[in-house]
Amino acid sequence: MKKTFVIFIMLFTSIKVIACSCQWSGNFLRIANNSELIIKGKIIEHNYHTENGKRFTDYDEYFAETLNNEFDPFYGTGESIKVEIIEVLRGKEERKVIEIFDTDGADCRASIRKFKTGKIYIFAMYKPRRTGTKLPNETENDYAITSCFESTLEYFPKENKVFGMIKGKSYKRKSRKYSYEKLKRKIT
Repeated sequence: MKKTFVIFIMLFTSIKVIACSCQWSGNFLRIANNSELIIKGKIIEHNYHTENGKRFTDYDEYFAETLNNEFDPFYGTGESIKVEIIEVLRGKEERKVIEIFDTDGADCRASIRKFKTGKIYIFAMYKPRRTGTKLPNETENDYAITSCFESTLEYFPKENKVFGMIKGKSYKRKSRKYSYEKLKRKIT
């Protein structure tokens, strides 16, 4: 029993866990000051990537492909969204369509699963510039959004308003509607 306990403790303490460890650090206006690129963009599709370089727009096809990997626990997958740029608010980007990649769980990126195809959002983004491993199909020209700040806002075209944690103290996090024109004036 004692020997089993010692082995268990050794295994438990030898497992290296790497995960994002940032605390929420502020509202959208706070991150806007340090963002590489801020855009108003429309989600045109979700993409699912596999380690062998395949790209799927249909989740069921992607899932079937991942089942065919012979249960390799290190099989790499990834997810991204294609975004049509409607307006560049800060920074430079010449392309009309960009790709924002999901998190791998250790990089402090925000998940992109909540974004709905056809909806418009305001994104405060950065280029990850990874030196090590990247998600499948990710390039140096792709973007990411951080989970450590409020880095996206939903846009409502009929009202010309945005919704999210736009301003305020971090301990009083409260989403609100806000004038899009007023937001533009504050971040440009």
